[in-house]
Amino acid sequence: MDVFPNDTVKAQSSALRQSSAFRIGAGVIEDCLDPDSATDRLFAKGWRAGPGALTRTERCAVAGLTGHVAESVTEVLLERHGWRILWHFTGPGRHGVDLVLLTQDDKIVAVEVKGTLVAGRIPRLSRRDVTQMSAEWVDKADNPGMAEFGLHSADIYGAVAVVNFSDMTWRMALTADFSALIPVTQAGQLTCLDWLPR
Repeated sequence: MDVFPNDTVKAQSSALRQSSAFRIGAGVIEDCLDPDSATDRLFAKGWRAGPGALTRTERCAVAGLTGHVAESVTEVLLERHGWRILWHFTGPGRHGVDLVLLTQDDKIVAVEVKGTLVAGRIPRLSRRDVTQMSAEWVDKADNPGMAEFGLHSADIYGAVAVVNFSDMTWRMALTADFSALIPVTQAGQLTCLDWLPR
C-alpha cells in the first residue's frame, strides 16, 4: 500500500507501476474516434505510427486529445466490468475529476484518467496547488463532477486510470480514503470494492 500525502509523486507512480497492465483491443480505441474529425485523425496517426511521426505542432495539438480519448477508452473498459457512467467531463479547461461512475456493488468512484502515446510511460498526477486525487483536490469547489451531485471525498472512492496507447495497455489504482492508492492487479477487483481499506 502506498500512502501519498508525504511523497505523492513516488507513491502514486509506484502504485500504478505495481498495477497489472491489462490489454486493450485496437477496436476499443477505434470505436472512440470520429473518422470525420481532423484532430481524431491526427491522434490516430500518432497512435498508429508513434509520436515521432508527428511534428512538434501536431504533438502539441494531440496532447489534450490523448487524454480525452483515454477517458472514452476508460469508460468503455469499466462499463465492460459492470460500472455505469454517471458523469464525464465534456468541455475544455479541465478542473477536477474526469469521470464519475457507479460500480456493480453500488459504490461511487471518481476517476482521474491519464493517457500517453509514449511506450513504457506512466503519466503522473499533477502537483500544482493541490495534488490530484487527494481529498483536498476532490473537494475543491470548482470540481464540477463532484459539485453536480453534491459529493465529497468522504462519500466516494477514487481511482487513477492510465491508458498507454503505444503499449496497448491500461492500468488502474484505487483509493477508499484518498490517502492510500492501491494497485489493481486482477480484473476481479473491479467487481466489488469491499477489499479496499477504509
